[in-house]
Amino acid sequence: MNNWLRNTNIGAMAAVVLLAGCSSTTTTSSTSEAPAGDNGSKAPIEINILTTTYNSAPSNDLESLKQLNAKFNVKINVTYVPANNYPDKLNVMLAAGDLPDVTLVWDINTQTFANATNQGAFWDLTPYIKNYPNLAAYPPQIYKNVAFKGKTMGIPRVRPIDGHQSLLIRQDWLDKLGLKAPTTMDEFYNVMEAFTKNDPDGNGKNDTYGFVGHGTPTISSYFISMFGNGLQHYVDDSGQLQPSFFNPKMKDALAFWNKVNKNGVMVPDLPLLQVSQIRDFMTQDKAGMGFTNTYDGHLYTDDLKKVNPKAVIVPYLFPAAPDGKVYMEAAPGSFGIFMINKKVNEDKLKKILEIYDYTATREAYNLVAYGIKGTDYNENAAGDITQTEEGKKKGYAFDTSAQWVSSYYDKYVKADLPGMTPETKEYNHKLVDKIATVSVPNPGLGLVTPTALEKSADWNKKINDMETNVIIGKNSMEDWDKFVKSFKDDPTYQKHLKELNELYKEKIKN
Repeated sequence: MNNWLRNTNIGAMAAVVLLAGCSSTTTTSSTSEAPAGDNGSKAPIEINILTTTYNSAPSNDLESLKQLNAKFNVKINVTYVPANNYPDKLNVMLAAGDLPDVTLVWDINTQTFANATNQGAFWDLTPYIKNYPNLAAYPPQIYKNVAFKGKTMGIPRVRPIDGHQSLLIRQDWLDKLGLKAPTTMDEFYNVMEAFTKNDPDGNGKNDTYGFVGHGTPTISSYFISMFGNGLQHYVDDSGQLQPSFFNPKMKDALAFWNKVNKNGVMVPDLPLLQVSQIRDFMTQDKAGMGFTNTYDGHLYTDDLKKVNPKAVIVPYLFPAAPDGKVYMEAAPGSFGIFMINKKVNEDKLKKILEIYDYTATREAYNLVAYGIKGTDYNENAAGDITQTEEGKKKGYAFDTSAQWVSSYYDKYVKADLPGMTPETKEYNHKLVDKIATVSVPNPGLGLVTPTALEKSADWNKKINDMETNVIIGKNSMEDWDKFVKSFKDDPTYQKHLKELNELYKEKIKN
């Protein structure tokens, strides 16, 4: 299984209020077509692509590109920009009207790109994608998630929708205490309490916790969404899109985690804990449960066995909310999109789509990412990729040479790791399949409002701070009710919600 998704952050929790602005920026591009050759045959079409890289930029003389150039009669020129500088570089090029034929855009809903898209700077791919079978085979939900006003304005750089979340549990602790994996919130709490108070590691010391979560820079969204109040947004009974913190179920979540924190059955100091500390506490034999990727059960177990050879960590489905249903978050399924400059003529557009359709296969992706099989990389019977030193020296890697393609869709990327036994893989795949039946997408994903442009950072900080303070007991549930009412009474926030619902109605029409 490839590593390209495991090391790329699929993104932090989306802001409660998404934003866009208004700018007079327009986009132009010089994309002259190659003339016919002297022998009467067509000369290669030059295709210029701008993308990011997380390491040293590879050369355009890679054998993988040469093979693609020959196959499609093109000349692909990829410009790689370091990830840390990429947003700034994009804005400068957009302002100068200097974008290439294909541009990786991390977020179309920024002020400048939303405005440029509205002004027709990029091709609308909606009528074209269906003609390219590999691109058309991407899950429909991904296209919905990256749509701009209901239209497909780029090729999604695909990521898995499910598997990035599971409840990891110390299976050996469950077995020692005669417990089963929790399926309800009451059982979830009881297991936390047992892991904290009943000496699950058998060392005779009171030195374990039932659960570890993170609170910096925001508390884990799973704390909230697992109670069924929505992933950043929810649709109320009247069909209106609302922020999750308006949902009455939010109070169930806050009350539960307040109880957990107050009774000391999870690692304390929630506001200060980092995401990385979930792994630290679980692999150091100190915490029995945590939320993280499905494949981390295998990864953490390998780490933990260095401390405790008998330890086993297993991923599970989340426990059911008080209404009896299991709620898990669906990821956007894409980390950016490849947008095609409208200055490109239709013939060249179709050539670009043809190339991207080909690289949306596993075989072609491996060619771009890892080079020539048997020379630049090897693949075992389980599909695990191992790069050769020669391949690495040439610049092949998922975080460099593969950054200009959208890739193939593999729903199990967050479930697999090299070295897993067939039994572990089968278990993880079945778990991801279960998660897919209960995962909930954010209905407001991709919707932006001008009103939130200047206020969203302040709003989101206040919301997260109040959520955290109620959980740790600094504020009461009565404080929470007053806080929610303040937003419902705020004319500026209500203006944002009005605009948000206008966009939502436009989205669900398409």
